[in-house]
Amino acid sequence: MKTYYAKDCVLLYHGDCLDHHGGDYDLIVTDPPYGQQFKSGKSDLWGPIRGDDDIAGTMARLQHALKRLRRGRHVYIFGGKLPLSDLPLCGFTEIVWDKGMVGMGDLSKPWGPQHEMIAFANYEISKANRDKGYGKLAARLRKGSVVRSLRPNSGAVKHHPTEKPVDVLRQLIESSSVMGETVYDPFAGSGSTLIAAALEGRNAVGCEIEERYCEIAAKRIEKECVEWRSSQPPQTADKADLKADPATHA
Repeated sequence: MKTYYAKDCVLLYHGDCLDHHGGDYDLIVTDPPYGQQFKSGKSDLWGPIRGDDDIAGTMARLQHALKRLRRGRHVYIFGGKLPLSDLPLCGFTEIVWDKGMVGMGDLSKPWGPQHEMIAFANYEISKANRDKGYGKLAARLRKGSVVRSLRPNSGAVKHHPTEKPVDVLRQLIESSSVMGETVYDPFAGSGSTLIAAALEGRNAVGCEIEERYCEIAAKRIEKECVEWRSSQPPQTADKADLKADPATHA
């Protein structure tokens, strides 16, 4: 585990999140591999997603990541394919990301996929409390269970085969944290969560096991955060200049 990028409010580690032992984070937003064995028409460009054939490994990493989170705080996990009830989570809510366009999906079926599921939950370490129905605390900003991209989406993937829109991530982060808190993504990919957190005035910490995506993420953070700052009035842009996460790491 090594520091790959550290500037302003963003800290990115290159390595397996199992080796990250920092902590006291306020929110987890992540899109882990979940056993789909992703294949793309651009397979020569992307190649396989590391860990996508290892659900047990993904679950172990999510379990480890939760130990870095403050008790009672929120988690957003994209995909909807993992046995998340095995984790110390409660208060589950299904959120639908309306992609606004029909994807290819299984062409033998009469309906094309236009959405993706996001699991919202609360971290509660006590099984007794989970069994009692604890952890039903609402998000900071109560919203509907359907989220949409606020900007037109051409459908073209630019940085990662399963890339998520920054503005969708911003909506989740805004709903479950406040400015100055720290958002953690143990499967950072090309850095979309880190960018979204920075643009919302949060600190951002991520781990990414593939160096090629660390490089992409670092370049995106530099470009997209700088462009955003330059478009904001000084008093707004200054809010994003937060101190990077001070947590210890492996």
